[in-house]
Amino acid sequence: MRRLRRSVERSSTRKGILRRLVVPTLGVGLLVASSAPAHAQATDKDDVKMPGVDVRGQRNNGYKVDESSNPKLPDTLQDTPQSITIVPLEVMREQAAFSLRDALRNVSGVSIAAGEGGGAQGDNLTLRGFSARNDIFVDGIRDFGMYSRDTFNLESVEMLKGPSAVIFGRGSTGGAINQVSKSPSLMPSRTLSLTSGYGPTVRGTADINQPLGDTSALRLNLLGYYNDVVDRDEIWLSRFGIAPSYIVGLGTPTQFSAYFYYTHDEGTPDYGYPYVFGQPPDVPRGNNYGLANQDFERDDVFILTLRLDHAFNDAVKMRNALRVAYYRREAAVSPPAAITASPGTDLSLITVTRGHTERDQRDYNFTEQTDFTLRFDTWGLKHTLVTGLEFAYEIEDVTRWGFTNLPTTNLIFPDPLRPTDMGRTTNFRGRTEAFSFGVYFVDEIQITSWLKIMGGLRFDHFDTDFENKFLRQQFSQINNEFGPRAALIFQPTPQQTYYFSYGTSYNPSAEGLALAINTVSAEPEKNTAYEIGAKWDLFGNRLALATAVFQIDKTNARTTDPLLGVMINEGEQRVRGFEVSAAGTILPSWNIFSGYTFLDSEVFESKDVASGIAVEGKRLPNVAKHTATLWTTWDITPQWQVGGGAFYSSSRYANNINTNKVPWYVRGDLTAAYRPIKSLELRGNIINVSDERYTDAVHPNHNIPGTARTYLLTATWSF
Repeated sequence: MRRLRRSVERSSTRKGILRRLVVPTLGVGLLVASSAPAHAQATDKDDVKMPGVDVRGQRNNGYKVDESSNPKLPDTLQDTPQSITIVPLEVMREQAAFSLRDALRNVSGVSIAAGEGGGAQGDNLTLRGFSARNDIFVDGIRDFGMYSRDTFNLESVEMLKGPSAVIFGRGSTGGAINQVSKSPSLMPSRTLSLTSGYGPTVRGTADINQPLGDTSALRLNLLGYYNDVVDRDEIWLSRFGIAPSYIVGLGTPTQFSAYFYYTHDEGTPDYGYPYVFGQPPDVPRGNNYGLANQDFERDDVFILTLRLDHAFNDAVKMRNALRVAYYRREAAVSPPAAITASPGTDLSLITVTRGHTERDQRDYNFTEQTDFTLRFDTWGLKHTLVTGLEFAYEIEDVTRWGFTNLPTTNLIFPDPLRPTDMGRTTNFRGRTEAFSFGVYFVDEIQITSWLKIMGGLRFDHFDTDFENKFLRQQFSQINNEFGPRAALIFQPTPQQTYYFSYGTSYNPSAEGLALAINTVSAEPEKNTAYEIGAKWDLFGNRLALATAVFQIDKTNARTTDPLLGVMINEGEQRVRGFEVSAAGTILPSWNIFSGYTFLDSEVFESKDVASGIAVEGKRLPNVAKHTATLWTTWDITPQWQVGGGAFYSSSRYANNINTNKVPWYVRGDLTAAYRPIKSLELRGNIINVSDERYTDAVHPNHNIPGTARTYLLTATWSF
């Protein structure tokens, strides 16, 4: 009772703090901004007119992007001492990249992970050797929901590599993914797009931007999508979405914007194949080992964002954002279990055991952020200071059910439509509430015309209450962490940048809003990264070329005490790597977007043992040593374009004891487009042109095949 009373009191206090801090902070921002027009009017016409807020995220033609949309990164990409890859809308459109995962195939060093049985479903990624499941953001604010993200409302996808906790807070060990939403502008436009192809696949989108006056505009993006996955039995997806946005104050010092995003999707999930003899089995591509009559996924995502941008003058700018988000996920899935069989056993004699779990999850996110960018001089030194604070209140409610009498099936001839008489029981009902507060600053100081230094620090308070209602357990954890950041930057010319960068991040036990009796006492894992890099703007600033060598050390890693069975912080992991990338235009009609990454991973210390095999000394799961990506197009005439690309991954282990492994692959894609008139484009895409059989996503116990050869035809009308 004492623990419960203390938890309730602390929770009530925390909510009071949230109300007392968030509301006044937002109110101050609104008050300051609302007073700006009156102040400007009082100064009369002889005073200098204040400049408008930067409209970040505006893109050059082609694949080269010069700036991030995030105000916490005020410099150009060329001047920023960190590896950053931005996948622009043009690349996604040419590739028919309909999902976030499709867009991120263009970023080397990224591997796709499969969803767990009833656990972390949706978009699961490994970046520079470490999970980025909880490091996905929309317009700089954490996008925590477990769902598969669509690209219909995206202007670009930004990948910040290396620990970025000074900007984003907890997590971001290998980096962070920021989705940039489409925004209204004063240029009227309407784009309608219809795609049809194998599967069958039918997809329609509308992008309508309408100015409403001299300083305001409304934009509306719509989506309807249906897809039967080619050569995969009983696997399908249906999705629709709407994303209106409104901005008032365009071109003025004070700009207010409102963004709303809603998607609903449902379908039968794909949990692929089991491992047989430690690798994906040689079985018919369409084999489905799930229970198609019982398996389903349904997701609803609601995100509302209100934002205020204000420029006090050329040197001081502010952004204040408030987000309210709700995620609802219902799913029942039947992943196959890894098979233990004697080598040489005839595959037709092997029986596959299924799992089956059902889940109802609801996530809530209330976040308030305020960021300032200040440019000033002290003692002849030029400063660019970015500072701000963030409050977040996150809730997760989960109910799970387990099943008995699960039917088995044959490896070669599975029956996904078999009737069942499974028994259903509740095995978990839990709620997590997390309050976080962060404050940070990053100061870039220009010493000479060719030398800069950067230093920054962030403090995070992360307070979590977890209740397992099924077992009547309650756990609490409080983390207070500091994260430093430093860099040294050499720029002999504006087209050359050489840098050394240092950064940290941390991973608390409750990072994913879950605690248990064996994790509640574990301290946060600590991550330290070192990076030496170079960036060049070539061919008259048409092509961006970048390279970097880096090392990420995870210390204080969680590992299981063999005697007590609880998590302790006595593990250590390391990833060393090298990467090179190019984006832009080599010749006026030749565009290229490419990258290569080498990753060498190792578990240096761990007490974990599975199936009698020690984890220590093994490679990290889902980390390919070599990954490469290439996309290129050639504009033959103003009417014709041809292009294509390839995505390569070397082999990678699926589990931490390195007994399950998926082979290397190369997937090739082609595209061709024709414009009979200026406003109409007809584009054809062939995805996986060689019909390569490859593993797209891995899990320790199952693996999901990549798409078979797929033909798509898209008509886009812009007016």
